[in-house]
Amino acid sequence: MKALLVLLALLPLGLAYYKLESAIDPIKMLYNTTGIGAITLLLLSLVPSSCKRVCGQNFLRYRKTIGLLSFAYAFLHVSVFVALDSEFDFITIFEKSLKKPFIYIGTIAFIILLFMALTSFKKLFAKLSKYHKAVYLALALALLHSFWAQKVAGMFEYSVVAVGLVLLGERVWAWQNKKPL
Repeated sequence: MKALLVLLALLPLGLAYYKLESAIDPIKMLYNTTGIGAITLLLLSLVPSSCKRVCGQNFLRYRKTIGLLSFAYAFLHVSVFVALDSEFDFITIFEKSLKKPFIYIGTIAFIILLFMALTSFKKLFAKLSKYHKAVYLALALALLHSFWAQKVAGMFEYSVVAVGLVLLGERVWAWQNKKPL
Protein backbone atom coordinates (compact mmCIF):
# COMPACT_ATOMS: atom_id res chain seq x y z
CA MET A 1 0.00 0.00 0.00
CA LYS A 2 2.87 2.40 0.77
CA ALA A 3 4.36 1.73 -2.67
CA LEU A 4 1.05 2.68 -4.28
CA LEU A 5 0.91 5.80 -2.14
CA VAL A 6 4.42 6.82 -3.25
CA LEU A 7 3.56 6.11 -6.88
CA LEU A 8 0.41 8.23 -6.70
CA ALA A 9 2.26 11.04 -4.96
CA LEU A 10 5.01 11.08 -7.58
CA LEU A 11 2.60 10.96 -10.53
CA PRO A 12 2.37 14.78 -10.83
CA LEU A 13 6.17 14.95 -11.16
CA GLY A 14 6.07 12.40 -13.96
CA LEU A 15 3.38 14.38 -15.76
CA ALA A 16 5.36 17.60 -15.30
CA TYR A 17 8.42 15.90 -16.80
CA TYR A 18 6.51 15.00 -19.97
CA LYS A 19 4.96 18.47 -20.26
CA LEU A 20 8.21 20.31 -19.58
CA GLU A 21 9.28 20.75 -23.22
CA SER A 22 5.91 22.13 -24.30
CA ALA A 23 5.48 24.42 -21.29
CA ILE A 24 5.40 28.17 -21.97
CA ASP A 25 7.32 28.84 -18.74
CA PRO A 26 8.93 25.58 -17.56
CA ILE A 27 10.32 27.08 -14.34
CA LYS A 28 6.91 28.42 -13.34
CA MET A 29 5.36 25.05 -14.14
CA LEU A 30 7.94 23.33 -11.92
CA TYR A 31 7.31 25.88 -9.15
CA ASN A 32 3.60 25.19 -9.32
CA THR A 33 3.90 21.40 -9.52
CA THR A 34 6.35 21.11 -6.64
CA GLY A 35 4.67 23.78 -4.50
CA ILE A 36 1.19 22.35 -4.91
CA GLY A 37 2.57 18.85 -4.30
CA ALA A 38 4.36 19.94 -1.12
CA ILE A 39 1.42 21.73 0.44
CA THR A 40 -1.12 19.09 -0.60
CA LEU A 41 0.97 16.29 0.88
CA LEU A 42 1.63 18.35 4.01
CA LEU A 43 -2.11 18.69 4.48
CA LEU A 44 -2.60 14.98 3.77
CA SER A 45 0.05 14.11 6.37
CA LEU A 46 -2.28 15.53 9.02
CA VAL A 47 -5.32 13.54 7.86
CA PRO A 48 -4.41 10.15 9.44
CA SER A 49 -4.45 11.60 12.99
CA SER A 50 -7.77 13.34 12.34
CA CYS A 51 -9.21 10.14 10.86
CA LYS A 52 -8.15 8.20 13.95
CA ARG A 53 -9.80 10.68 16.32
CA VAL A 54 -12.91 11.49 14.29
CA CYS A 55 -13.68 8.26 12.38
CA GLY A 56 -11.76 5.64 14.35
CA GLN A 57 -9.92 4.59 11.17
CA ASN A 58 -6.23 3.96 11.70
CA PHE A 59 -4.07 5.18 8.82
CA LEU A 60 -1.24 6.33 11.08
CA ARG A 61 1.25 3.96 9.42
CA TYR A 62 1.09 6.18 6.30
CA ARG A 63 1.68 9.48 8.10
CA LYS A 64 5.50 9.33 7.98
CA THR A 65 5.53 8.33 4.30
CA ILE A 66 3.20 11.19 3.37
CA GLY A 67 5.27 13.62 5.44
CA LEU A 68 8.51 12.54 3.76
CA LEU A 69 6.88 12.88 0.35
CA SER A 70 5.81 16.39 1.31
CA PHE A 71 9.41 17.17 2.25
CA ALA A 72 10.63 15.72 -1.08
CA TYR A 73 8.30 18.06 -2.97
CA ALA A 74 9.35 21.01 -0.79
CA PHE A 75 13.01 20.15 -1.44
CA LEU A 76 12.34 20.12 -5.19
CA HIS A 77 10.48 23.44 -4.86
CA VAL A 78 13.47 25.04 -3.13
CA SER A 79 15.83 23.42 -5.66
CA VAL A 80 13.90 24.98 -8.54
CA PHE A 81 14.36 28.38 -6.89
CA VAL A 82 18.05 27.95 -6.10
CA ALA A 83 19.26 25.97 -9.12
CA LEU A 84 16.98 26.79 -12.04
CA ASP A 85 15.54 30.22 -11.27
CA SER A 86 18.58 31.78 -9.52
CA GLU A 87 21.33 29.55 -11.01
CA PHE A 88 23.07 29.29 -7.62
CA ASP A 89 23.67 33.05 -7.61
CA PHE A 90 23.21 33.74 -3.92
CA ILE A 91 23.31 37.52 -4.39
CA THR A 92 20.31 37.19 -6.71
CA ILE A 93 18.61 34.94 -4.17
CA PHE A 94 19.20 37.53 -1.45
CA GLU A 95 17.89 40.37 -3.67
CA LYS A 96 14.80 38.36 -4.66
CA SER A 97 14.13 37.56 -1.04
CA LEU A 98 14.24 41.25 -0.09
CA LYS A 99 11.68 42.06 -2.78
CA LYS A 100 9.47 39.07 -1.98
CA PRO A 101 9.29 38.46 1.79
CA PHE A 102 7.08 35.39 1.29
CA ILE A 103 10.33 33.63 0.36
CA TYR A 104 11.51 33.98 3.99
CA ILE A 105 8.24 32.49 5.23
CA GLY A 106 8.64 29.56 2.84
CA THR A 107 12.27 29.12 3.91
CA ILE A 108 11.28 28.84 7.58
CA ALA A 109 8.60 26.27 6.68
CA PHE A 110 11.19 24.33 4.66
CA ILE A 111 13.69 24.35 7.53
CA ILE A 112 11.03 22.93 9.85
CA LEU A 113 10.21 20.20 7.31
CA LEU A 114 13.94 19.48 6.89
CA PHE A 115 14.31 19.05 10.65
CA MET A 116 11.32 16.73 10.74
CA ALA A 117 12.59 14.66 7.79
CA LEU A 118 16.06 14.30 9.34
CA THR A 119 14.61 13.25 12.70
CA SER A 120 11.94 10.93 11.34
CA PHE A 121 14.07 7.82 11.82
CA LYS A 122 13.34 5.62 14.85
CA LYS A 123 16.17 6.58 17.22
CA LEU A 124 16.01 10.30 16.57
CA PHE A 125 12.22 10.31 16.45
CA ALA A 126 12.08 8.69 19.90
CA LYS A 127 14.20 11.52 21.30
CA LEU A 128 12.72 14.42 19.33
CA SER A 129 9.13 13.45 18.60
CA LYS A 130 7.75 16.26 20.78
CA TYR A 131 9.30 18.75 18.35
CA HIS A 132 7.37 17.21 15.47
CA LYS A 133 4.39 19.26 16.59
CA ALA A 134 6.18 22.04 14.71
CA VAL A 135 4.43 20.61 11.66
CA TYR A 136 1.51 22.86 12.58
CA LEU A 137 3.76 25.92 12.39
CA ALA A 138 5.21 24.64 9.10
CA LEU A 139 1.70 24.19 7.74
CA ALA A 140 0.63 27.69 8.79
CA LEU A 141 3.79 29.18 7.24
CA ALA A 142 3.40 27.12 4.05
CA LEU A 143 -0.21 28.27 3.73
CA LEU A 144 0.87 31.88 4.19
CA HIS A 145 3.74 31.41 1.70
CA SER A 146 1.41 29.86 -0.87
CA PHE A 147 -1.26 32.54 -0.46
CA TRP A 148 1.21 35.44 -0.42
CA ALA A 149 3.14 34.19 -3.48
CA GLN A 150 0.08 34.62 -5.70
CA LYS A 151 -0.66 37.95 -7.30
CA VAL A 152 -4.31 37.00 -7.26
CA ALA A 153 -5.43 34.17 -5.01
CA GLY A 154 -7.54 31.61 -6.80
CA MET A 155 -9.77 28.71 -5.88
CA PHE A 156 -6.80 26.47 -5.03
CA GLU A 157 -5.30 28.92 -2.54
CA TYR A 158 -8.63 29.50 -0.80
CA SER A 159 -9.35 25.75 -0.76
CA VAL A 160 -5.96 24.91 0.70
CA VAL A 161 -6.34 27.52 3.42
CA ALA A 162 -9.86 26.23 4.22
CA VAL A 163 -8.66 22.61 4.49
CA GLY A 164 -5.68 23.73 6.58
CA LEU A 165 -7.93 25.66 8.95
CA VAL A 166 -10.25 22.66 9.32
CA LEU A 167 -7.34 20.34 10.13
CA LEU A 168 -5.74 22.79 12.56
CA GLY A 169 -9.14 23.51 14.10
CA GLU A 170 -9.72 19.79 14.64
CA ARG A 171 -6.42 19.62 16.52
CA VAL A 172 -7.36 22.54 18.75
CA TRP A 173 -10.67 20.83 19.45
CA ALA A 174 -8.84 17.55 20.25
CA TRP A 175 -6.40 19.31 22.61
CA GLN A 176 -9.26 21.03 24.43
CA ASN A 177 -11.06 17.69 24.77
CA LYS A 178 -7.84 15.87 25.66
CA LYS A 179 -7.79 13.53 22.67
CA PRO A 180 -4.14 13.78 21.65
CA LEU A 181 -2.56 11.32 19.30
